[in-house]
Amino acid sequence: MKKSISILTLLVLGISAMGAEAELSQLTLSISTQGPDYYADNTAVQVGEKYLLVYVSDGATFAGLNSDGTLIDTVGNKIVTDAVAAEGAKCGFKAIQYPPAMYPASGTFIIVLLDTRDAEGAVGGLVAQIGTSEAKGAASGSSIALNSVSVPATKGDKPAMVASVTSKAPAGTPPPVITSVKGAGKSVELKVGNLSAGAVYEVQSRTDLSSGKWENASIGKHLQLSPQSVGAEAPAILQVPQDDKVRFFRVVVNGSN
Repeated sequence: MKKSISILTLLVLGISAMGAEAELSQLTLSISTQGPDYYADNTAVQVGEKYLLVYVSDGATFAGLNSDGTLIDTVGNKIVTDAVAAEGAKCGFKAIQYPPAMYPASGTFIIVLLDTRDAEGAVGGLVAQIGTSEAKGAASGSSIALNSVSVPATKGDKPAMVASVTSKAPAGTPPPVITSVKGAGKSVELKVGNLSAGAVYEVQSRTDLSSGKWENASIGKHLQLSPQSVGAEAPAILQVPQDDKVRFFRVVVNGSN
């Protein structure tokens, strides 16, 4: 009986040692930004907006995101975790653990800010644009120090992170068509057809076709179909200057090649 108890005790000690060893093999890191972070139209990032922590393998570069939030490069880039924006237009603190072999120290960790505002201006739609912050993680004991990944405090009014890089539209997205234009005082209402539920669109305008360049119209949101949409058509109400005599409009697929 005593021998059985001794064997049982040794087995318990062995399991405890294995658990401690497994815990030591886990590296820890955290992500956050000090903010405020901004969208490309200079509005502050909304609470609940999405951030990603992406690992970029040694020798690879971050290739960006598709409009559905997936990685363009699924070999050299890996999504480690996601986080959400907190009060103050910043990435909320998040910590994770992972085995060292999963993300070798030779690679790079990148925080990616997403602009997922839908046709109503609320977060949770397709990814229209992204912003990135890059830093190298340095191994330190059983953890990786990633303080440098958190974007440093900014000077003046310069934003910490800006989602200004366009995501990639799905291959084969058909060209949109303006089906109607209706003016009313200081606004113009367009109806745009031939839309795809997987693409993000930009309405652009100009006053002279012979010179100048197209500019994004001030609709304050990205034109896209909502998941509840039945048809492939959507309205866009644009604010225009009172003294406008003539204005031309076009709709482009955001991130098309």
